[in-house]
Amino acid sequence: MNGKDKSVILTSVLVKVVYGLIAVCCVAAPFLVKRYDGLVVASGQESVYLPLLITLYCAVPFAVVALVCLDKLLANIRKEQPFITQNVTLLRIISYCCFGEVLVFAYITILKPFAAVVMIACAFMGLILRVVKNVFEQAVQIREENDFTI
Repeated sequence: MNGKDKSVILTSVLVKVVYGLIAVCCVAAPFLVKRYDGLVVASGQESVYLPLLITLYCAVPFAVVALVCLDKLLANIRKEQPFITQNVTLLRIISYCCFGEVLVFAYITILKPFAAVVMIACAFMGLILRVVKNVFEQAVQIREENDFTI
């Protein structure tokens, strides 16, 4: 097993760990948000319990879809198929998920401006993924052209 295989396997394991973390966070979110909201209210600000909980639960589907796509992408890389059309589609979906998170966190940014940091990070990651998707798309085209040449 070379370093590349170890890296892909490690990344795949980390994706599975994040699945678990998302599940734990979904269960623990009401308790964690209630604790945070207690601190906010104690400092004299108005409650953000419901808006924050809605934001977090609305973010989950985008995160899960992105993780599923990432898992499929890693499976293709393990099969030594990095430059295939399916991977371009998976990268596109992951970038859309990042932009979806931007919309979700735009909601809470109205109440808590610090959430704009998460929003900007998601937008930046979505932009990076779009560039990587375009690179993969061209690599797929070049590979397909090379497959047709003798």
